[in-house]
Amino acid sequence: MTERIIEANGITIWTESFGDPDDAPLLLVMGATAQGIYWPEEFCQALVDQGRFVIRYDNRDTGQSTCVDFATDPYTLDDLAADAIGVLDAYGIERADIAGASMGGMITQALMIQSPARVKSATLIMSSPLSGGGGDAPALGNDDLPGPDPEWMADAMANIAFVPETREEKIESRINAFRILVGSAEPFDEEQQRGVATREVDRASNLAAINNHGLAIAASSPPDRRPFLAGCNVPTVVIHGTEDPILPYPHGQALSDTIPGATLVTLDRAGHEMPQRDVQTILDAMREVAAREA
Repeated sequence: MTERIIEANGITIWTESFGDPDDAPLLLVMGATAQGIYWPEEFCQALVDQGRFVIRYDNRDTGQSTCVDFATDPYTLDDLAADAIGVLDAYGIERADIAGASMGGMITQALMIQSPARVKSATLIMSSPLSGGGGDAPALGNDDLPGPDPEWMADAMANIAFVPETREEKIESRINAFRILVGSAEPFDEEQQRGVATREVDRASNLAAINNHGLAIAASSPPDRRPFLAGCNVPTVVIHGTEDPILPYPHGQALSDTIPGATLVTLDRAGHEMPQRDVQTILDAMREVAAREA
């Protein structure tokens, strides 16, 4: 694996690649508040073993990428999609398989709509066609798609309300943020999460900037991408857990129902996560969609 800082759209972006650059390129786009390291190295290596050249990166306002003052430098999902294009350009990649988790799936959808020639295939994991809504919070529910689980919302707001000051408090806050995302498929692995959260806190240039992602989603348009996704001709697989507390399962169903030819892979009893027991299922789905032709 090789780390590389690239410049695009007036910011710097931390990236890391795995495998042979001559192999089929795959860009991994992580979700809101999460650094690129939330794509586990073991997962990236398994993709390399499939014959992929894998790139993961820190979205702006996470990790070692540029952090901004959102009040003076606001941005949207479209800007985050432009950052993804900037990563591809920096690596000299014209067209790639792209996999996005949660907000990363929203970014991937923006690429499918605006830059379809750059997307060979799309994997949308625990994502939604919704965003926007204005204000300080995204609208993640509407007349036909349920919003976040109220219990999760209360727990998430309580976690956000606590402002950690010490290194250990920051680590515990990040552990708690992910603890409340899991479904009943398997127990929460606190030891594994502590390892990732510790690395996350230690490498973050401005940990508090992660909260800008919710503002960016809220500021984005359209509030519902389905009218645009209905005209997409990108091979797509949608992967979604049945116990997702943020973006309930119908959000995944809506994506697969809307995008022509999309397939839906259901992760039974999974929350807003990629349970270890389902990793091979996800890898197989990504291999299958990459083999399809538009």
